[in-house]
Amino acid sequence: MAADDELQLDLPAGSLLCPASGPSVSCSGQDSVVPTEPGMSSLPAGTRACPVRPDKPGPHAPASCNETVLPASQPAEPAGVVGSTFLPAPVTPSVPIWTLSPADQPRVRLTSNASSPKPGQTVVLTATANATVTGTRSAIEIFDQTTTTLAGACMEGSQCLVAYTAKAGVHDFAAYITPPSAGQPAGIVVMSNPVSISWFGIGLVASSAAIVSPGKAVTFTATATADVGSSGYQLGLFDKASGTRLTFCTQGTTCSTNLTKSQAGSRSIVAYLAATSETLPPPEIQATSPAVTATWLGVTLDANTTHPQRGSTIFMRARTNIDMTNTPWSIGIYDQKGDLVSQACKTGTTCSARVPITTGSTPWYTAVVGAARPVVNEQSSTLAQLVRTAQSHASLVNIQARSNPVQPTRLLWGVDSCKPFTSNANASRGLYPQVVRDYGTPDFWGRYLTRTYNCPGISSAEIAAASNKRMGILPIYNDYDCSAVRGYSTGMRYATEASGAAANLGIPAGTALAIDIEPPGDYCAGAANVDAGFIEGWYDGILLANYAPLYYGNGTRGSEFGSAWCRAVKDRPETAVNSYLWSFEPSLLGRFTRARAPEYSPEEPGCAGNLAAWQYVLSSGSRPDVDSDEAISTLPLWFPQAG
Repeated sequence: MAADDELQLDLPAGSLLCPASGPSVSCSGQDSVVPTEPGMSSLPAGTRACPVRPDKPGPHAPASCNETVLPASQPAEPAGVVGSTFLPAPVTPSVPIWTLSPADQPRVRLTSNASSPKPGQTVVLTATANATVTGTRSAIEIFDQTTTTLAGACMEGSQCLVAYTAKAGVHDFAAYITPPSAGQPAGIVVMSNPVSISWFGIGLVASSAAIVSPGKAVTFTATATADVGSSGYQLGLFDKASGTRLTFCTQGTTCSTNLTKSQAGSRSIVAYLAATSETLPPPEIQATSPAVTATWLGVTLDANTTHPQRGSTIFMRARTNIDMTNTPWSIGIYDQKGDLVSQACKTGTTCSARVPITTGSTPWYTAVVGAARPVVNEQSSTLAQLVRTAQSHASLVNIQARSNPVQPTRLLWGVDSCKPFTSNANASRGLYPQVVRDYGTPDFWGRYLTRTYNCPGISSAEIAAASNKRMGILPIYNDYDCSAVRGYSTGMRYATEASGAAANLGIPAGTALAIDIEPPGDYCAGAANVDAGFIEGWYDGILLANYAPLYYGNGTRGSEFGSAWCRAVKDRPETAVNSYLWSFEPSLLGRFTRARAPEYSPEEPGCAGNLAAWQYVLSSGSRPDVDSDEAISTLPLWFPQAG
């Protein structure tokens, strides 16, 4: 894909800028779309359950009680006493009743130890009366009025405590002195002051079209379970890739902005309710949303051929940045006349085609992502089958992304070996004449820069022979301990040794130097430990010496090397742009010659990278004892010059 670019922010259509908030963001105070569910009650830590009184039948909820009495200095609410049950005055005043009551009348006060807990966090609600309910027909009950749920009930004491945990939402509570009641008390009862607690939860959604073409906007909306204006925190939208805040809202329950990228790529956005911060993670996090990803479609095309001339076969592979399987889109490859060269691909991230060159000039090709035309469903008639065949090759519509036009790149065929390929400058002896006789004339030969195990480094005779045969050399480095491929310092040390050997051999700047990362096994058990640090160390060391980093390894997605490579690319995206990959997978069985070389199709690691070479067959001690390779001509090989 093209290099990533910055996100652009805009106000959603028809919306207004949120006051005292970030750029290009709208907000609203609409009621939360997140339903409020009842919480869970438990005993506060370190307390005992209030005794259950058989003379007070009714619902029970976990709570702790004691004889702490509401101070007389607190305002009191008017109430009457009927028998031994506390009851209020029959007419409720238009102002809070506890502000009008004489000090000797029944009253209850409700408090909480927190007003804005995090989702799932427990608060302690405390209802304190000015007299005990022990020996009366009444109980102290605490209700979640929002969900009409009994949170806690105490049949004894003057103070009732309950721990309450909720997932999200605003919950309003009140305490009552009332005969035990399963439902929220009504009528003539003693009621406390209200207490509102906001368990802030936030969600984040992208507009229904979260997969769009470059240049189109995706709307991201964060929704809080309560108005954030009363929280003292900001509802911020952050870009996970850069770790920076995009925008924020200081009020409302929703916070929306449009994000646009002019080039292909993906971005994951996350919302936080937290204190002010321009970077991740923000301080004092109150709530966090799951990350939501938007993708701007992109497609690239590689086209290779052994010889760009009439009669040769072109191998093409289009790649997209998302899997097409569950989308409305397909991948198609077009020639310069505007015709699909083969059937469009509806699944996966790649689409391959093989076409012959039928003209004297080198053709151009383009890959696109678009929608397939409807296909006839009838199965019976021959005409319907012909129509379906024609439609499957028909042009795609509603094009979403298009690659740059490409001409086929020449595909080089070569081999690599442990042993020297010749011992004389005209290459009349050794492996070289055997390879030419049995397989074909190689365009390049892979050889070690220095001695490793029983493999000698490349000789002056081989360099002279390569010059005489106009054959490229693919320089390879392998330390004696092929298991030691872990850590930045090791990668840097290997790069220093390899680049020093290359300079001594006269290899010019810009040439690719390959680090040999063998598969893990009995021979190289520690190769399973290859990590991103080693990859980055080799990268930095080789570039510092003015050579091009090349990695020989298992390019398969999820392999030891493939996983380490993708971690390195995530840490250092420039690694994928300025270096090359040489995959030894898939490793094929059978005998191949230059004329019968397979279609260029190395395994891909699942992330960005220049897959420039493929070792498709191992020699396994065969004669001639060489491995077979293909490489794209853009790989900077060393072509020794005479003199």
